[in-house]
Amino acid sequence: MYFFLYEEEFEAFFKEETPVTHLYFGRSVSKAVLGRIGLNCPRLVELVVCANGLQTLDTELICIAEHCKSLTALGLSECEVSCRAFIEFVRLCGKRLTQLSVMEDVLIPDDEYSLDKVHTEVSEHLGRMWFPDVLPVW
Repeated sequence: MYFFLYEEEFEAFFKEETPVTHLYFGRSVSKAVLGRIGLNCPRLVELVVCANGLQTLDTELICIAEHCKSLTALGLSECEVSCRAFIEFVRLCGKRLTQLSVMEDVLIPDDEYSLDKVHTEVSEHLGRMWFPDVLPVW
């Protein structure tokens, strides 16, 4: 089930469990809205977040991985996730993540994981080679 919503309609949309399977946020979306996806959209198959701002989405992504057991595709751009939280997200989803498109600048290295180490860990959890997407500088 596909929905096209404006930001002012998000509140009503997330009041109860919603049978949505694909969510695309092309504009900036708040942490509060993303936090409600895991709790209210258990049938979610695909999530694309194109912009969020400068607050990390660590808790929100982990909640989505824990509650959206059908999630097979994730796209992240113009938002921030710590490397540790991203690895935990991929670990929770495992090999069911058949589509994983994450821009390199989304991943924020921390004291435990560098970008190189993220590539290795994520590849291991997915069971295939994975690299973050890179925007070429022309």
